[in-house]
This record gives sequence, structure tokens and C-alpha cells, in this order.
Amino acid sequence: MLSIAVGLLCVVGSFAAPKPHFGFGFGIFHKGGPPCGLPPFTDDLPADAKTKVEEIWKGYKEGNKCFIEHAKMREVIDGLPDDVRKGLFKHHVPLPPPLRKAPKDIQEQFIAIWKDKSISFEDKPQKAYELAQKVLTGDLLAEFNKMHEKMTTYKNEREAKVAKLSPEAKTAFDKLEALKKQKFEIWSNLSESVRDELIEVGPRFPFPHPHRH
Repeated sequence: MLSIAVGLLCVVGSFAAPKPHFGFGFGIFHKGGPPCGLPPFTDDLPADAKTKVEEIWKGYKEGNKCFIEHAKMREVIDGLPDDVRKGLFKHHVPLPPPLRKAPKDIQEQFIAIWKDKSISFEDKPQKAYELAQKVLTGDLLAEFNKMHEKMTTYKNEREAKVAKLSPEAKTAFDKLEALKKQKFEIWSNLSESVRDELIEVGPRFPFPHPHRH
């Protein structure tokens, strides 16, 4: 469940800085990298930046790799004024596509799970899945469950590959996974003022994924 947890409610950190690979969760992902497609804060970008971002992803086809698109995205984000860039990352707790289509009151329920520090990192995906079954209906629930199934399959495939690693590679893998979780936990326990200071460092500060909460 750890590998699904991160992606369930996060996308923004992928554009804030080069991020470590966690597993992953929901959204359109190429294996080994951040989610492909328009970021959730596209509509909040200045008009010229929004046009550039939309043009970058205009011809993207689901399932393809998107390294080039992300490189171009970073150029756009890096070129934004500090206050604009900081605002994008400060006010968003990103949601996967189906939840972005849900009413605001439902979105807030999922965001509350992600922000709730009394819920462990490992338990968040199950809590979110259970909530989805209660509050989502029709096409939204179908989309959510489809992504959940896809990422569960990916998680299982990844675990099978991990099981085949050499002892030396497995040791390194475990250390890297532990480091990623540690970064997330450190970020989650920071005060808003300290987070703001770190955001000021710039878009390439190595934020843990997810970017916030």
C-alpha cells in the first residue's frame, strides 16, 4: 500500500523539483517518473505560461514517456516570478483526475485524509479508497476504481521485480525507499513558515514527494 499512497493525492511536487520515484499512485504515469499530462494548477498559471503548458502537452498520448514534456515544463515553471511559483505550490493539495472532477465538498474530504497526521502514511490509501466507495458514484467511481486497479497491478509487478534483485541491489533499494519515506515525514512535520522558507529556495529544491502534506 505504501507505493499507492503517495500518488493517490499528489501531483504538484513532480513539477516543483526533480523528485524521487515512490511507486506510484493515480494519474497517467510512465514507469519510473512523475505523472504525465497537464498539471492540476494549469488554470492558475499566468495566461502566457498556461498557453505554453497546454501546447507542451497538446500532442501527448497516454502511455508514452514524457521526459521531454517535463523538461519543457520545468523551463516554463522556472521562468515564473518567485511569488507566482510559490503561490502555485502553496495552495494546492493535488488530486488525481477523477477527484478533480468531483464537487469541492467531496474533494475536501480526500484532502482532509491527506492532511490528517493522525493517519499513518501507510493507512492513507486505504482510507481514501474506502471514502471513494462511499462518496463517489457513477463514472467518477468507475474512473477511480480503474486507476486503483491499474496501480495495484503496477505495484504487484514492481514488487515482483524487486524480489528478483540481487542482494546488493535489494539492500540499496531498501535504503532508497526508506530515505524517500523519511523525506516525506520530515516535510509533513514542518511548520507552514518553514515550508515557505524552503519553497523560496527555488523550484529545484529537492522536495520529498508529495510536495505538501
